[in-house]
Amino acid sequence: MTEYEKYKSIQELLEARQAAHNYCRHQLQGVVENIQKLRRQLKKQKSKRWNIYSIDNELIHNQVLLNEVVKLGKKIIVLRRKRNH
Repeated sequence: MTEYEKYKSIQELLEARQAAHNYCRHQLQGVVENIQKLRRQLKKQKSKRWNIYSIDNELIHNQVLLNEVVKLGKKIIVLRRKRNH
């Protein structure tokens, strides 16, 4: 059974791909916003900054989101290669 057989039509496949792209876009926007927030925190005086653990947690969260996007991107690339063969 190929990856495409679970979809009943081309329309369903296109909708699934669009949903994946939207998910990636949403996750990447969240990462950009978090990085901007971290930069603002680092520009503050040391006494008014978040503590190092909060910054570390934000960076870990960003890393997790980026890993999800990369994994989904790899799945999309594999599907495209299968379709082209």
